[in-house]
Amino acid sequence: MVSPSLSASRYRRRILGLGVLATGALYVIGAPLFVNGIEEDLERRVPSELAAAGFDGVVASFSGQDGALSCARPLDDPEGAIAAAYDIRGVRAIDLDRSCRVQRGTSGDGPDDLAASPASTPSTESVPATTASPATTAPSSSDDGELLTVLDIVAADPDLAFLSVLLAGVELPVDEPFTLFAPANGAFDAIPADQLAVLQVETDLLTRVLARHAVPGRLLTTDLVDGEILAADGAALSVTAGDPITVGGSAIVAADIEASNGVVHVIDGLLLPDDLDLSGSTAISPVATSWDGTDAVLSGVVASEVERQIIVSAAVDAFGLDFVRDELAVDPDVGVDEATSERLATLVRAMPDGLASGEVGFDGDELYATGVYRTEEGRDAFVGIAGTVGVEPMLSALPTATVDQAATLEADLNAFIAANPITFQPASTVLDDSAAAVLDEVAGRLLSLEGLRVVVEGHTDSDGEPVDNLILSQARAAVVRAALIARGVDGGSIEATGVGSEQPVVVDGVEDKAASRRVEFRVTIEGSG
Repeated sequence: MVSPSLSASRYRRRILGLGVLATGALYVIGAPLFVNGIEEDLERRVPSELAAAGFDGVVASFSGQDGALSCARPLDDPEGAIAAAYDIRGVRAIDLDRSCRVQRGTSGDGPDDLAASPASTPSTESVPATTASPATTAPSSSDDGELLTVLDIVAADPDLAFLSVLLAGVELPVDEPFTLFAPANGAFDAIPADQLAVLQVETDLLTRVLARHAVPGRLLTTDLVDGEILAADGAALSVTAGDPITVGGSAIVAADIEASNGVVHVIDGLLLPDDLDLSGSTAISPVATSWDGTDAVLSGVVASEVERQIIVSAAVDAFGLDFVRDELAVDPDVGVDEATSERLATLVRAMPDGLASGEVGFDGDELYATGVYRTEEGRDAFVGIAGTVGVEPMLSALPTATVDQAATLEADLNAFIAANPITFQPASTVLDDSAAAVLDEVAGRLLSLEGLRVVVEGHTDSDGEPVDNLILSQARAAVVRAALIARGVDGGSIEATGVGSEQPVVVDGVEDKAASRRVEFRVTIEGSG
């Protein structure tokens, strides 16, 4: 079914030279503008993707990949918005403005009498200069007067936004009620970015760290006296009942925030196990190039524009500029380095000549390659190239089509063509420019199975002489066949025929002439007659 020569790859490469040079030139000229480009892209995409997730009215501002969100009105689920923002490609850190948070407080005489709540930003000003205990905030409650849970209190406080994200990924090993010594956002600055990335993805380590901040029982500041308290992980935390009160060496900066299942105290530092080691490894993000036989998608995180250019250039060289979608993000803390990118580029360049489809990438630990090969010669060539960069690929032969698969493919192709017609210039056999992308998709689908027989049928409307229409439909079908062969489809498995105006498309008794001027496909398997 597939031509081993993969003429499509060569066809595309002939038009890529200038494109690659232009890409390099744009990189040199545009590098100083890259950061601004990231910021503008994130400020556009983040509100759009949050709106799609159900969080409307959000405005984003970014400095590099660190952003802040503000809202036209409070969000019903601030915690969910933060989590959704962290899932958006390119976002490294996010903060939620108080305008996005639902006001919670006890009832008073009016709006100005709302009691202090955890949504108030903690500060050392809440610690009286003449007493050993910080000022106590009013109980944090919902609009109906019921106390919030510990996790709700954390989610409602913008200064605890990062802790809220971390808590969403674990289950604290502590019975209720419990006391949470909650590190403010700034406390996490003590951990280098690469080590913080490890902590975020290693659930066991994260649970251990967060358990150090939870203590069984409901402990108000009046219960905190000089001595020790036992954390949920079994560690003894030293308590100094001074001004301010310190727990494990961190000062309480906002105290006695009562919850339905415990108490929250905001602290200015982290309570880390002495033997915690996050420096031994850095969690490097995955990166991959996926190719369906036509289009290639580049995804994942690279360390800089240097690594991005290495991978993009390899993909453009292999698949063609028009067939590459770059979704790579840049993060110097967790992105793939230059040496790994060079090895990955070697695999990318080998894909079109050896595989029908596949994926190559880095999974965070090592390079990998999977895919479907066209021929044994192509397989052996790809395996040999992969071996030069230390990769043993997992490959399988192109599957042979069944009768049912051929029938499904025929229906899918004709539905796709009906929605995306292969168009020609008027009264000619010259394809419109818009037909190229459609033919790329058709070729990709035909190349996904072995053992197919394909007939391209050309149709015209009823205008003109039937004989002329028949000749024109035959010629157009032949042009489509040639275009598919140029994209890698085996010429011996595809033929062209013209129907002319014999099968017009009729709607409510009237011919739809635009729909009548069409190409259709008949797909069977070899040996089916």
